[in-house]
Formats: sequence, structure tokens, C-alpha cells
Amino acid sequence: MKSKLLLILLFLFIVIPLQACLEEDEPPVQTIIPDEKDPEKDPEKDPGNDPEKDPVSKPTGEVEFVVSLVYNKKTYIPKDGEVINVIWRDDYAQYKEPIDSNGYAKKSLDGEFNVYLDVAPDGYTYNPNINVVNNEEPVIEIELLKISRISRGSGKDLWNSYEMSSTGTYRATIKKNKTLFYEYKPTEAGIYVIESMVNIFEDTVNPKIDIYEGTFAYKNFYETRDDGGTYLKGGYTKNFKWVVNISDQRIGNVYSFGIFVESKTNVYPVTVDFKITYEGDWYEGSIISKLMEAEEQEYAKADEYSKDEYKFINSDGGMGSYYGSVTNGTGLLDAKNFKYNEETKVWHVYDNKTDTFGPKLCAYLTAPCAYYEESLNNIESHGNKNLTVSNGTENYKQFIEITYAAQCNSDGVCYVTQELMEFLQKFSVSQRLFFDGNGFVESTGVYAIEEDQWLFACGYYVEK
Repeated sequence: MKSKLLLILLFLFIVIPLQACLEEDEPPVQTIIPDEKDPEKDPEKDPGNDPEKDPVSKPTGEVEFVVSLVYNKKTYIPKDGEVINVIWRDDYAQYKEPIDSNGYAKKSLDGEFNVYLDVAPDGYTYNPNINVVNNEEPVIEIELLKISRISRGSGKDLWNSYEMSSTGTYRATIKKNKTLFYEYKPTEAGIYVIESMVNIFEDTVNPKIDIYEGTFAYKNFYETRDDGGTYLKGGYTKNFKWVVNISDQRIGNVYSFGIFVESKTNVYPVTVDFKITYEGDWYEGSIISKLMEAEEQEYAKADEYSKDEYKFINSDGGMGSYYGSVTNGTGLLDAKNFKYNEETKVWHVYDNKTDTFGPKLCAYLTAPCAYYEESLNNIESHGNKNLTVSNGTENYKQFIEITYAAQCNSDGVCYVTQELMEFLQKFSVSQRLFFDGNGFVESTGVYAIEEDQWLFACGYYVEK
């Protein structure tokens, strides 16, 4: 009996304390409420599935960036075999895509980029330093600028400078250690800017301008500049920009300048595109232009002519466009072949032998004519004042761009009223389209006496 009692006491002193120690080492029981989620085991909050940390599942944020080239408000389509690449560039990388056969370059990207071309279409240029896109505004049109031709001078020195009398965009191709000289003679008062457009992102060429002032006979060096235009901080390329204020007393003065370059790569020749633009009126004693208002536009409204039934004859008797080639007509603009009709209030083809009026004479306004490669309603889109004529005294901007442009048919022509004929004559004179054999139109082999210049924009329909 005593032995059993001793065994019970031994069990109580040894086994029960040992069990208590084991229970203290076990983790406490956790009660999990079914409706609550364990944040450490919730797959929606699992760091391995966090879209902000997982590069595989993270949204890219990319959008489609689209670039097109536009000239004269029309999309430029590359010619067969012509490859024009668009470049999107930020601080870290650049991306390239060609303009396709529909006139667009597209790329899925994310961020903000400067946009430029690896090469501009032949005969055109553009400003490569002003085009910026981002995710909010990913679509952009790059405006192409037609390179203006210079008809006089060789550019080899100050007294054989290339001569320019109108605003526009020009190209200088410069050899090593050479300077090309230009001479600009404004025909009206105003603020003019001469500015280079070298690509600051390529950063290999630094254009400079030597500025001279004076007359045809005497030209005085003023200064050399390579600043004022666009540049990158710390970059090699610094575009020049020269602003000239011209009062009416200074009209007739010659503004001469020489362009030369420094090349980081020492590769020549180097191309420098630059533009001369009209920035606004200069009021110090300057001429106040009269706003010309149309009065005969109701007679100018042109009919539509079926291309299957009619063909268009240019005023020199040829067909098609001649800029860049030579006329296939007589090469002579002669007003004896046309006459104003008092009944219709427009000009007609006229037969002197039979004294009869033929088809109505038309003028291209909203499309380029045969002898001039830009439509007159867009002639001031580059920042000039080409529609202000007669030495700056008559402003035809509203007259052409609004009133008469609305009278044109789908071919871009309207009938020629007396007041429209007078404008075309003044425009031709102010732009020197005919200039002692060196005018812009004359380069196509087309000539006119002084009073018949207005026919440069004209032609007529005849039945096939």
C-alpha cells in the first residue's frame, strides 16, 4: 500500500511539472476570423505581385507617338526609294522609325522627346530644334520649308554676294575655311530676323555670321556672331540670330553678311540652313500699309471642270508645272492674247482676228501655279509679308487669303477680275519674279514684258 502511494507522489512531482514546461514552449493558439484577410498571406498584397515592384507585370505607360511631315498644309509622302527617318530623343536614348508610304512614322514610347529627322526631303528643310512631344501630346506635324533659290551672285566675296530681296529659307553649303556672302535688300520697313537652323542634337557644327552694313558700293564690317539662336547648355552648336530694325528711311540699304562654320569632326563641306523672316512692323516713321478690300469677288467664283472633259492650259500655252524644269509652251506671257470683258467683269482668252472672247481666264490662288511653287494663300505662312506690295503701302492679306480664296474651285483657281489682275501684277513686281532674266519665273524659261507679269499665275480651261 505504501509502495503505491510513493509511486503516485513521484508521478505528481516529476511528470506534471515536465508537462507544464513543454506547454510553455508551444506557440500560443491563434484565432483567425474568416472574414478578415491576413496581410502577410493576402495574394493581393503580396510584394511578389505588386505591380509597382514587379517589372514583368508593371504597366509600361507607353502610347503611340506619330510624326508626319507637312508642306503647304499637305502631308508629304516620300518618293519611291526615299528613306526619311524620324528620331525621338530624350536624355537617355534615341529611337528611330522611317516615314511610311502613308506619310507617317509611328513608335510606342513613354516620356518626353525632342523630335527631328535624320535627313530632310530633297529641296526642303525644317527647324530641327523646336519639335517636342510627350505622352499627353504624342502626335506632331513637322513643317517643311521649301529652300528658296537665289538667281544672282556667286557668294565668293562681298562684291559678288548672293542677292536676295525677299524673305524665305536658304541653304549655304560651305567648304573648309570658306565664307559664303549674302546681300539682303528689304523692300519694306519692318523687323527682320536672320537665323540659322543647325541641329543642336547632332552637335557637330557651329555656324557663325559676319555682319556688314552699308551700300552696294561700300560695306563696313560690324561684328561676328554665333549666338542668339537655339543651343544646348554646354553644347558645341550655337545657332546665330540677327535682328534688324528697318525704318522706311533705311529701305534701299544693303544688309550684307557672310556665313562660315567650325566643325567638330572636321568634315566638309557643311550645310547650314537659315531663314529670313518678317517679325512685325517697325513704327519709327515707317509706312502704314493700307488694308485692301475686295469689291469684285462675286464675279470671280469659278465653276468646277471635269478632268475627263477639260484640260488646263497655262498662259504661255503649255501644260503642267515648270518649276524645276523648262516650259513646254511658248515661253512668253503676252497680254495681247487676253482681254477684259465688261459684261462678265472678268478676263477672257481673246481672238484679235475675229474680235471674239474665248474661255474665262483663271488664276491659281489656293494651289501652286505652273511657274511659282507655292500657293498665294499660304505665301505668308513662313512669317513674311509677301502679300504687302507697292513698297509696303498696300496689304492684300485678307483680300487673297479670305475673300478670293473662297472663290476658288477644287483645282485652286478662280476667275481673274480687274482688281485681282492688278494685285498679281504688283505681287510679281515686289517679288521680282521677272528680273532682267534672273527672276524666279524666268528660271523656267518663261518671260514677260513689264506690264504682262501678272499672267504668271494664270491659265484657262478648254475642252479635250
